[in-house]
Amino acid sequence: MAQSFYTKWQYVFLADAGCYVSREYRNFQTALVREISKYAKAVDAAVVSENKGHYYTSCFIERNGKFVYINHSADVRMDDGIKIELGSFMIRTARHAKDYTGGNNQYCDMLQLQSMIDKLLS
Repeated sequence: MAQSFYTKWQYVFLADAGCYVSREYRNFQTALVREISKYAKAVDAAVVSENKGHYYTSCFIERNGKFVYINHSADVRMDDGIKIELGSFMIRTARHAKDYTGGNNQYCDMLQLQSMIDKLLS
């Protein structure tokens, strides 16, 4: 499941629209939230809110009243545009779907994300 998404997006350069988020990056954000939703569903959880910002994407996932917060930032700007790297997702427990300060920050790559979601929701 992760490999096709990972192969498509890892190390890709997307257009940088300066003070606006480029259409290419918005497409990546939509695909990323869709992929995270698949991971959540696989562990009987669901994405309950999402936030697509200026070169970052975050969401809250809920299962049985427990929450995790996930954040991915594409902060590698180069002359060629925005470089997508799927090697570092910040994930932590949260008390609710608006708890941006929650538990301790932990980091994992895209291929470990589903197991981290499941672990933190246990």
